[in-house]
Amino acid sequence: MSEMGWRERVRIYWRMTELGSLTRRYIVIGAFDGALTIVAIVLAAMASVLITHSTIETDTIILSGLGAAVGLAISSGWGAYEAERVERRLELDELEHVMHRSMRKSLQVSAIRFATYWGGFVHAIAPLPASIIPLIPLIIFPDPAVFVTVAIYSVVITLVFLMGLGIWMGRTAKINPITTGFRMVLAGLITAAICAVIGASH
Repeated sequence: MSEMGWRERVRIYWRMTELGSLTRRYIVIGAFDGALTIVAIVLAAMASVLITHSTIETDTIILSGLGAAVGLAISSGWGAYEAERVERRLELDELEHVMHRSMRKSLQVSAIRFATYWGGFVHAIAPLPASIIPLIPLIIFPDPAVFVTVAIYSVVITLVFLMGLGIWMGRTAKINPITTGFRMVLAGLITAAICAVIGASH
């Protein structure tokens, strides 16, 4: 195995630990969390502006969104790493129990270690691109005078993104992609309603 190239080794690890399923799952969870977290900030700010008839610095919302995105990436990645580490350790213990021997120096251990780091990495990276999507209109149109209109654009493109994410999920799972897409959009709309109420209460 020492002569094996890194690409071949990764392919073997991928098959042994079923990383395809884990990667898809963490991409969806991370992207969903990233998009909804940032659009929630935008919506709460918009509701506050509408209720109080005040203005808000768009740069503040952008920086808050970017800060939240980084925080979410770190917490998601760290949490996924710790969860994978525990679950993979239990998986290895079970394998050793079945095989009646230690597997500590086997290829399985290397594969499990790789899967643990990979899970944390994917879950950390996945929220970042999705977090930028709600901020795009604010970056393009930073004028506080048009913040409410731009915030509406932010919500719309986030819902479109969620629809696309749901369609991709449906096609991957070979279930109705439109239904899955609308389920994701519904989650976005519920989030929008809750955030609007919270923003209006301040």
